[in-house]
Amino acid sequence: MKKVTIKDIAEEAGVSKATVSRVMSNPEMVKDVTKQKILDIMDKYSYIPNQLAQGLAGTLTRTIGLVIDELSNFFFIEIAEGIDRVLSVSDYSMQLSSSRWIQDRETKIVRSLISSRVDGILLAPVGSASESIDMVCKSGIPFVIMNCIPDDPSLAYVTCDNKLGGYLAADYINNLPSDQTILITGFYHQSLQDRIDGFRENYQKRTPLKHYPNIKTFEDGYELIPILLTRDRIHQIKTTLFVTNDNVAIGIIQGLLEKGISIREQVSIVGYDNIRLSSISQVPLTTISQSIRDIGRIAALELLEMIKDPAHPHPHHLIKPELVVRSSG
Repeated sequence: MKKVTIKDIAEEAGVSKATVSRVMSNPEMVKDVTKQKILDIMDKYSYIPNQLAQGLAGTLTRTIGLVIDELSNFFFIEIAEGIDRVLSVSDYSMQLSSSRWIQDRETKIVRSLISSRVDGILLAPVGSASESIDMVCKSGIPFVIMNCIPDDPSLAYVTCDNKLGGYLAADYINNLPSDQTILITGFYHQSLQDRIDGFRENYQKRTPLKHYPNIKTFEDGYELIPILLTRDRIHQIKTTLFVTNDNVAIGIIQGLLEKGISIREQVSIVGYDNIRLSSISQVPLTTISQSIRDIGRIAALELLEMIKDPAHPHPHHLIKPELVVRSSG
C-alpha cells in the first residue's frame, strides 16, 4: 500500500502543504472548518506525521521496531534473540517494546514507531485483526506479523502451527496412564485458541478433562497448586496436566516438588513452547517445541528482504512444531 504523505493530505483537502503543517504544529492559526477537514482526512488514512526532519525523507534509519506481548515471558525474549542475531550482522538496531497484552498500549507503540520512521516493524499483535495491523499497513512501512495468522491473507507472517501443536500434545497424552487430565491455559489469543482446538479435537481418553483458564505466569502456576490439591486431589488421583505455556508449567513443577508430590509417577506434565529453561528445570519438562528462535530469525530475514525490495513477496511461514519428551511426562 502506498504511504500517504503530507502532499497527499493537502491535495485531497484542497489546501497547501503549509496549511497541513500548521494544523499539526500551530492548529490555532487555521480556520476551524479547514482544520477539521484536514483532521478528518488524516484520520481516514491513519496518517501519522514524521518526527524527523523532512530532509531525511527517503533515507534509512537502520532501526527495526519490535513489538512483543510480554517482556517477562521467555518465549518472546527468545524470539527477540533470534531477531537480534540477524539484525546485528546486517548493521540494524532493534527498538523493543511490550504491549503487555493491552490493545491501546500496542496501538500507541506502533503509532510511535511509525512516527519515528523505523525502516520496518516486527509485530506480535494482541489479535489477528488488531487496530495496529491496519495502522502499520496504511503507513507503507514494511512489516511482518509473528505468533499470529492475520485475518488479511495478503500480509506477511511467521508463526508456529499451533493447532498441530495441540494435536501433538493430545496424541502423547492419550497414551499416558492417568485417571484425569487437566488443561491449563493463559492469555487468550489466536495461538492459544488454536492449541486448545487441536488438543480437544484429538483428545481421546475417557477420563475427565478439566480446564483452568487465565493461568498466565510462573507465579500463577505455582499458586495454582493448592487449588489442584483441594479441588482435583492430584496427590491422590493420578493426573496429567497439559499446560499451554512453559513458564506456567515450570511454576507448577516447583510447587509440586515443594509439596513432595512425585512428578511423572503421580502427576505428568506436558508444556508448550520449549523455552530454554524447560530443559534445565528441576524436572526437565516434556513440551511442544515451536522452534522459537527460528520464528524470530525467519521474521527478521524476511523483513530485511522486504525493506531492500518493496516488490518482495509477502511470506507466509507456518512452522511445524515437534514433541520433546523429557522427565516430566
